[in-house]
Amino acid sequence: MQRATGVDLGITPVTLVGESSADVYPLAAALNLDNPGPAVEHELITPGLKRPLLLRMDSEEMLGVTPASIRPGSTLHIDQADTTPEEGRVYVLTDRDGAHVRLYATTRLGPVFRAENRSTFEDIPATDATIIGRVVSVASDYDPNLN
Repeated sequence: MQRATGVDLGITPVTLVGESSADVYPLAAALNLDNPGPAVEHELITPGLKRPLLLRMDSEEMLGVTPASIRPGSTLHIDQADTTPEEGRVYVLTDRDGAHVRLYATTRLGPVFRAENRSTFEDIPATDATIIGRVVSVASDYDPNLN
């Protein structure tokens, strides 16, 4: 009302917390971004993403105990503009076996994309992967206090 009338009512202008919202797609949508299929949800986008993409984590490959751990069902906020791998960062990538979420690491055998759940998932050589974008933030409804 203050903005519409021009009358100063002593109210501080409202600022937006999020920049916008977007559809959330299954992780497999990373295989065909031109036709991702039906959305599974709609969420606010993490501010500052240059080329946002929201995907649902539907794999246990990053389930673990380190800070890089990502629980199945979480929403990944990906910046498709960030495709240059950096040590210790998590990326969405594709290879001949499908779409993956992995941590970039340098090993004695060369650079790889490593799963957090290494007992079940093997490393992917960086030369075999196409990076879709970097995981900038993760949204989850996980509550560690629930039994």
